[in-house]
Amino acid sequence: MDTRGMQFQNFQAFNDVYRAASDSIRTKKDLARVILEVAEDAANDGALWIEAAFDTDRYSILRENSPYRLFETPREGWEFALMTAEEASKATGIGIAFISAIDRTKPIEHAMRRAQLTAEIVTTEQHRIQSGMTGFSGQYNGIVGLGLHGNEEGYPPEIFREAFQVGAKDAGILSIPHAGEIAPSPGEGAKSVSDAIELLGAARIQHGVLAAEDPALIDKLKIKNICLDICPSSNIQLSIFPTIKMHPLPELIKAGVACDIGSDDPLLFGPSLLDEYELCRAEFGFSDEIMATLARNSFFYSGAPPEIKETGLSKIDEWLESEK
Repeated sequence: MDTRGMQFQNFQAFNDVYRAASDSIRTKKDLARVILEVAEDAANDGALWIEAAFDTDRYSILRENSPYRLFETPREGWEFALMTAEEASKATGIGIAFISAIDRTKPIEHAMRRAQLTAEIVTTEQHRIQSGMTGFSGQYNGIVGLGLHGNEEGYPPEIFREAFQVGAKDAGILSIPHAGEIAPSPGEGAKSVSDAIELLGAARIQHGVLAAEDPALIDKLKIKNICLDICPSSNIQLSIFPTIKMHPLPELIKAGVACDIGSDDPLLFGPSLLDEYELCRAEFGFSDEIMATLARNSFFYSGAPPEIKETGLSKIDEWLESEK
């Protein structure tokens, strides 16, 4: 099925396709190819650094009885992903790191095991990989954050409080959960964003667009300096908003909330990172200054090494000056 441009009626309809696509990755060679091609596509769009969500359980313990089980343990999956990311960095010249993504729809025991393993790998510095980036030849952190993905309905942030304490705060990496894309229960989309901040210690919120429903939450996002990772196209394709004209990104920016632009599952949804920026320019009429601010935020709030942040910010300033 070609899902590019498709508008799904709900998250579950998309999730069925996502899982089918994941199941089509049947060899380690397949997985390595996906990681490399994600890096290649981002590099072609002009990215210097990407943070991709990775769920190693999907290729190990969740395939316990499958002939296509790629790894005996989740740790083996991480070792492979980090090695492949290092190779992809050297091949493309950009930095690729991972968000260790907990599937919120699985039993809480899975979340705790993921958090504990992530913390163990990070605190023993087994997540360090060699850069292939131009201008930065050292090692960098191949795992930069703990994430929370999957259908939010019925799975509010408070369920995962202990996991995020162990896997993010105690481990010293970023807390980057999905929240406020779809309400966990009716009318609680904004509350899920607030709870992700208060209970999960979120430094960034993936999506978070339903925060626009609560003026008090807007103030909290500004006071606590929380960035929203916005992916406009996927919000439309998942029917969060009926049209791009109804998307709250301009409203959030006008209110002073820090936002950046990301590409959400581009291999399935279709739009690349560059496509998302072009959409924002065309549909929202954003000025050069707003576009530059969105790009700056993607570096400023990231888990990239300081040297890469400085390089990215400098290149954005150069572009902005050239447009005057």
